[in-house]
Amino acid sequence: MNPKISLVVPVYNVEKYIAECLESLINQSFKDIEIICVDDCGSDRSVEIIESYAKRDPRIKIIRNKKNLSLFQARMQGVLAQSTDWTLFCDSDDFLEPSACEEFYNATQGDFDIISAGCYRYGGGGENLWLHTHA
Repeated sequence: MNPKISLVVPVYNVEKYIAECLESLINQSFKDIEIICVDDCGSDRSVEIIESYAKRDPRIKIIRNKKNLSLFQARMQGVLAQSTDWTLFCDSDDFLEPSACEEFYNATQGDFDIISAGCYRYGGGGENLWLHTHA
């Protein structure tokens, strides 16, 4: 396996959401990815859920912090462990559209250092556009 994109997922007390997040990552149309979950020392079953996914999908790596480092530092631990040139951050209570990695990778073929994308906030009365930017 020679992944092109690293998906870095900081994990802290998200057992209600982590399965949906992981499902959205492993089911990407673009398969040349590695999924780096950074255990930031939560107190729920989040890591057990990730471990069960990692047994079925070798693209999933688990990084274990020795103590809680906070969101930014947990992300940086994931970056230090990645084996690719491109990083896509995904919070563990979020999910990606099935073509997200493919669209990001296609955008990397241009002359960009940073690529950002739109996101939607779900809940209440359906989906609402929350943020929208381009490379």
